Amino acid sequence: MKNIPFPGLLKKLLPLIYVGALALTVLIAYVGYSTSRQAQEIITSQFNQQQLILARKISDHIQNQISHLQKSLLAIRETWQVNKKISGQASAEILWQYQQLLSGDVLSLMVLNGQGQPVWRLQDPSWTPKEIPLPELKALEPFLPTPLSPNRIWIGRTFSLAGKWVLPLMVPLPYPKGHGTGVQGAIVFILDAIQIVKKATFGVVSGSTGYAWVINSQGILFDHFENEFVGRSIFEVRKARNPQLSYKIIDDLTRRELLQKKEGMAQYLSGWHRSKLTKTEKLIAYTPIPFFETPERQGRPQPLPAEEFWSVALVAPIEEVSGLIRSLNIRQFLLIGIFQLLIIFGTGMLVFISSRWSSTLTLEVDRKTEELKKSQEKLIHSERLAAVGSMASHVSHEIKNPLIAIGGLAQQLKRSANLEDREKEKLDLITKEVSRLENMLIEVRDFTRPTTPRKIKGGINPLIQEILALMKPVFTDQQIEIQIDLDPHLPEFEFDPEQLKQVLLNLIKNAAEAMTAGGRLGIKTYPRAAKVFIEISDTGKGISPEHLTNLFRPFFTTKKKGTGLGLAVSYKIIHDHNGDIQVASEVNQGTRMVVQLPLQG
Repeated sequence: MKNIPFPGLLKKLLPLIYVGALALTVLIAYVGYSTSRQAQEIITSQFNQQQLILARKISDHIQNQISHLQKSLLAIRETWQVNKKISGQASAEILWQYQQLLSGDVLSLMVLNGQGQPVWRLQDPSWTPKEIPLPELKALEPFLPTPLSPNRIWIGRTFSLAGKWVLPLMVPLPYPKGHGTGVQGAIVFILDAIQIVKKATFGVVSGSTGYAWVINSQGILFDHFENEFVGRSIFEVRKARNPQLSYKIIDDLTRRELLQKKEGMAQYLSGWHRSKLTKTEKLIAYTPIPFFETPERQGRPQPLPAEEFWSVALVAPIEEVSGLIRSLNIRQFLLIGIFQLLIIFGTGMLVFISSRWSSTLTLEVDRKTEELKKSQEKLIHSERLAAVGSMASHVSHEIKNPLIAIGGLAQQLKRSANLEDREKEKLDLITKEVSRLENMLIEVRDFTRPTTPRKIKGGINPLIQEILALMKPVFTDQQIEIQIDLDPHLPEFEFDPEQLKQVLLNLIKNAAEAMTAGGRLGIKTYPRAAKVFIEISDTGKGISPEHLTNLFRPFFTTKKKGTGLGLAVSYKIIHDHNGDIQVASEVNQGTRMVVQLPLQG
């Protein structure tokens, strides 16, 4: 082969190489800039979508709390039907049991006679209005119970009274049959609107510094990061905070969208963020908080919306999103600069470097893309976990009090002298399960906090038998056949029995819920390769492939009333035990869940 005078040839080609290198550099810079812009648009959109999810969670929390208070109001009226008359003594006898409401969101609980005068009142001692303006009882006649609409509740507009922003709820008391028509009286709740909102937004953070704010239908702020804004018009506080800036865009958005019960996402220019007084581009996601005249928000007939409504918005600086890819841009242009220097000062190694540059650049872009995906997933995961604090407050409020009542009644029955051993065993099981559920509430609340399993050495088979005994009535009702194959020689190992009971109970319940028309549930345990395997299979409807990848992500659920935390908590518990959960499923064929736990550690 004839030798090619490589240095001379390179010298002749050097101008062409420089031009080609320069063109390639410009092309890489352009592609990098375009990719950066596209990535920023995608991340910005997804970030705002997560803000919208948080806003919906806050809206649901407030609506659920109002629904709970509406149910309490209707429960009082149902209790009243036994007494059938209005007097101060009758009011005291019926309503003393509802005093605990004053420790929460209710400022005043009143009973009105036929003339609209209070005959009995239970009120927060720190709140002392001279009088509470309420509509005439004649206005409540459309809200009297009828066969088609037995549970309508009058909801008034929020207004300021004695230093509080209050929301009135009223339910009419009808005359007993044969004793008259129209409104005999009314039961009234006066709610602390700001207190209700603050409970729902407590602990909610969007990104690093984003926050939520809530307004009523007149544009009055009920919650904001700046506490001095609460109770004031959102339009006035903006101008007062930084009068040098025009707020036309966000003011128009507030009037056109938030005060018209609309949902959406947008960007706007603010005059400050938190304590920093400067122009700040922000992302905003908002959704309405509608109220209904019945506790049920779904079903037929369609529930009637009340005139009053609120809106919640989450805002965060766009800078938080752009900061995620700024380091990528800097490194990208740094690589381009290095590339140019290598071409200028490394001509002798140009051929070698050129041959490897393409593969190096590909690996670097792949690595940066993977880092960007991880950052994006971490952001989404963090935002979802931020809502747990809000949701846990509602779950604790809805479940804890009934659990305390159940546990207390069970303890009282256990002290009865005429109970048989079998009845005592059932009461022991009740108190034990109440205690476990109370612990579960704490674990849901602390889901975002690091937890350490309290491990003790024991066998997993007795725990499974206990769960199956607990679920036996469900299996019987749903005609589910149980196939048990528990290895009797399964070695003991260290695990947290309460946490694993929660995981296995959740997996077995999910399997049972997938077989509403009956089926077969299989439970199998066996050791293999220094691990214990627990296999739970069902012949239910199965899981679609697109849902399998999201199965253990927080808040992902296909159930109408599910929270999306059950499998996420289970997955976290198993990983805290250094184990794993594997899933195999076919639509209309069934699902198999396999829990792996190490025998050591």
